[in-house]
Amino acid sequence: MAARARPLASMTGFGRGRAEGRAAVAECELRSVNGKGLHVRLGLPPDRLALEARAEELLRRRLRRGSVQGWVRLRLRAAATVFDEEVLAQQLRAWQRTARRLGLAPETPSLEDLLELPGALRAGDEDERGRAAVERIALAAVRSALDALVASREREGARLRRELQRLLARARRHLARIERRVPQARRAAQERLRERLRDAFAAEGLTLEDQPEVVRELLVLAERLDVQEELSRLDMHLARFEELLGRGGPVGAELDFVLQEAHREANTLGNKSADAALSREVVALKLVLKQLKEQAANVE
Repeated sequence: MAARARPLASMTGFGRGRAEGRAAVAECELRSVNGKGLHVRLGLPPDRLALEARAEELLRRRLRRGSVQGWVRLRLRAAATVFDEEVLAQQLRAWQRTARRLGLAPETPSLEDLLELPGALRAGDEDERGRAAVERIALAAVRSALDALVASREREGARLRRELQRLLARARRHLARIERRVPQARRAAQERLRERLRDAFAAEGLTLEDQPEVVRELLVLAERLDVQEELSRLDMHLARFEELLGRGGPVGAELDFVLQEAHREANTLGNKSADAALSREVVALKLVLKQLKEQAANVE
């Protein structure tokens, strides 16, 4: 029984999550963009930095590539928070100094204004049980945001898969036209060369039959004009690309490698071509391969 295709994920996505309990309310937001590997930067409240490793581990279990940035915000329940009066006093003095330097009329900020400033509220004396409860809520918010981020990346991945399949079909059409044109282009090139040689030898009173070494050179030239090997490898690379698309999962790095090799074969094919119609098709194929590479660069 054939394996079921896995979703194809983009590296671009967004997710927001929320969790709450008796101890706290937590919110998390995650954004991801393209990256060669997986890079995570997560902002946490200063008194919860110990959570960073656990939160990052959650992300690494489900994401393979991309640059991920985000934050976690915690609001402790009233019973679990206290005003830090020392910080409030420092904030008030800084407020007043700034007002004097700017030449503003002295004005005392409200307590509500001061409480909006960083550090004005801090966790009360938490026992181990209370801290563990807050951490569970924070990590639940991270999981919720991660679920949303993964779903967002998979939705974008579904659109990417459709676009990649469309471009792949175009590449196959160009390759088919190249394959049909190659025999005619080879015969035309050989005939042009024979005609030139006949004319050159006729001027000297000779024929091709008088010059067997020239015939051997023609055979060598015919081998150089043979692009069947490049065409076969191009076909294999496109088949492999299609297989990876069908398989899904984190295949972005392999897609990129396959397209790199396909482009190498297309370059060789173009270098061997002396036929205008064939050259046009090769250029068109290389353009589609470039578009495929640009789109595949977004795949996880």
